[in-house]
Amino acid sequence: MSRLGHPDDLSGEREGERPAHSAFHVRLRRETAPQHETLERQLALLDPELSLDRYRLVLESFHGFYAAVESELPRLAATAPPLGFPLRARAELLERDLLALGLSRSDIAGLPRGADLPRLCRTEHLAGCLYVLEGACLGGQVIAKALRGRLSLTDDHGLSFFVGDGSTTGARWRLVLGWLEDLVRRGALAHEIVASARETFCSLGCWVELMGASR
Repeated sequence: MSRLGHPDDLSGEREGERPAHSAFHVRLRRETAPQHETLERQLALLDPELSLDRYRLVLESFHGFYAAVESELPRLAATAPPLGFPLRARAELLERDLLALGLSRSDIAGLPRGADLPRLCRTEHLAGCLYVLEGACLGGQVIAKALRGRLSLTDDHGLSFFVGDGSTTGARWRLVLGWLEDLVRRGALAHEIVASARETFCSLGCWVELMGASR
């Protein structure tokens, strides 16, 4: 599997530092597992046969998806209970990686943007989407570790997206989980958050497939 990021997998985090498994976190993990596993099989970023060309295609497809989704998140966050953590512009990290892999800024500007996005109309949609995007940062640590030195990739040359927040990833994830749990305590609809997370996984998977970046 690619280890895109199961929301409990953080390479290098000490056991005592792993985030607590709240009831809602466990539910999210369980009920999104099929969609998450399908996406991991599509990406297969730890496949020994991974080529630089397909890796670049994955980054291009991610850029189209993240750039489109991230443009919608501040609007939703402005009306949601305070996050307690800043939104991250992961699309900028993808742009940095694509520049390192030989694309020009005009090439990147011309890349297709995701059109069939997950619904982003209410706080529950924001929550489900962030569960997926922030969870992917955990798996990014595993992927970065595995790909360092392969395909001429380094943290500063092609791996910025997967390195992400580096050693602070675990602490950020705990803040995300705390926010999600608090939302449910405040009365947010848990089933809608789960549905949004599933939809986000599926939307990204469909986009990766459409862009020809699947294994």
